[in-house]
Amino acid sequence: MNIKKIIIVISLFFLLSCGYEPIYSKKKLENKYNFSISSITFSGVNDINQSLKNNLINFTNIDSKETMYDLSINSSKIITTTSKNKKGNPEVFNMKILINLEIFKNKKIINKRNFDHSFEYKNKSSKFQLKQYEQNIRKNIVSKLSQDIIEHLYSIK
Repeated sequence: MNIKKIIIVISLFFLLSCGYEPIYSKKKLENKYNFSISSITFSGVNDINQSLKNNLINFTNIDSKETMYDLSINSSKIITTTSKNKKGNPEVFNMKILINLEIFKNKKIINKRNFDHSFEYKNKSSKFQLKQYEQNIRKNIVSKLSQDIIEHLYSIK
């Protein structure tokens, strides 16, 4: 009976001290990146802006960083029909999200960059399923674009 308890305690000790850390923990971000975002102004599509804000929140107001940027972001979303069937009903769509980024340091613009990403997808039988699928596509594209923005901010010297 005592051996089972000892084995359980030792196995819990090894499992709990395995060194797990979340990928986007505040401590990791502070050590890896050399910048902080002091403010972000958004214009354009609200749901894209909200997703971008949520993805960039970990990089805002880190006091230990000496490089502070102000960002101005303008977003737009374009959905086009790329293919139709014989009856004229849409079969394939293309969603393109564009982000115009302006980076300010000490109230002076130091960099401008345009980011875009597109995804082609088929029409769904239900409008509800199509809207849900488009929301998932939008989230994935915005996540990719926010990573591109972070990498771009990291590369500015």
